[in-house]
Amino acid sequence: MSIYSSTVKTNASNVNIRMKIYYAHHKWKYGTPIEDCEMKCLEKRFENAEIVNPKSLIMQNQTEDMILNDSYRIIDECDILVFSTCSGIIDHDVFNEIIYALNHKKKVYQLYGTECIEILDHDLFVRDVFREFIFRGDNSMYAIVNSPF
Repeated sequence: MSIYSSTVKTNASNVNIRMKIYYAHHKWKYGTPIEDCEMKCLEKRFENAEIVNPKSLIMQNQTEDMILNDSYRIIDECDILVFSTCSGIIDHDVFNEIIYALNHKKKVYQLYGTECIEILDHDLFVRDVFREFIFRGDNSMYAIVNSPF
């Protein structure tokens, strides 16, 4: 069984309610041209959907637990979570957001280049996609994500 499925362009106007998409990405991308490019990819891929960027909705000067709780509250209001990596690596927050979305039966996609790849199976995703976890001395955790191709 494959855990990935390539997506075709999705027109969110095909539904009566405007689709909301949570854009999970590392804080390193906040305010960068990479973030702008990824937002444009999402806007193109999911026409007429509302792309929810946590950068503009969550106060970053809170504790990590408070930030994650705010993230979970926003994910609950969304239909889909799309995550991106930094050269194949995600941080603890993005990892938790992905697992939370999957556990709450949200559709999850990986932004890979300009493509959105749907994650089809939670258990296989956790088992096969996260190749390795890296722990740093400052209690930071990162996960290396296998390429969908």
